[in-house]
Amino acid sequence: MKKIVFLIALVCMTTNVMAQKKQVKERAGKSSEDKEFPTEYAFPKEYVGTYAGNLNIADATGVLQNVPMELIIEPTDDPMKYSYTLAYIVSNKKDERKYTLNLVDQEKGLYDLDENNGVVLRANYMRQTLFSTFELNNRILNSRVEFNNDGRVFFSITVTEKADARKTGDEKLSVISYHTTFLQKATLRKVERD
Repeated sequence: MKKIVFLIALVCMTTNVMAQKKQVKERAGKSSEDKEFPTEYAFPKEYVGTYAGNLNIADATGVLQNVPMELIIEPTDDPMKYSYTLAYIVSNKKDERKYTLNLVDQEKGLYDLDENNGVVLRANYMRQTLFSTFELNNRILNSRVEFNNDGRVFFSITVTEKADARKTGDEKLSVISYHTTFLQKATLRKVERD
């Protein structure tokens, strides 16, 4: 009987060791987590280029407008600054918004998007995504630009009305929520230029 118990214990230990080796092997190679969270490229250096697609502008009733757009990231003479341009084609005319992307603290993911007119927007870079939240004309805008290693960029801006704020809760915990009124969304692909 002791030999059978010992044999069962030995089989269980062997199975455990084999399972652990398999986990270590998966971690060393590609696993599902690697596919979901791929190795990050250096931002913005590794994403220099032109990305193009269509910007979809919508509200709760549906799509309001589709606008061709481009995101252009270029190095400058200063390694701490990059040219960051958003271009929209409206009525067959190119409307460019030229920003300077300033590296404030790359380790902490802190950047400034300088509109070059006195307005500077704070931006944060985390997990291959550049976030920026700012207030303009009693509206809160949340910008999200996600960079994928396959040459795609997912761009979105939500517009929230501060005027429609709703406060709930009590004296200990009060929460203010807002009404999101517009969504701008685009999938951009890297394009090669001559």
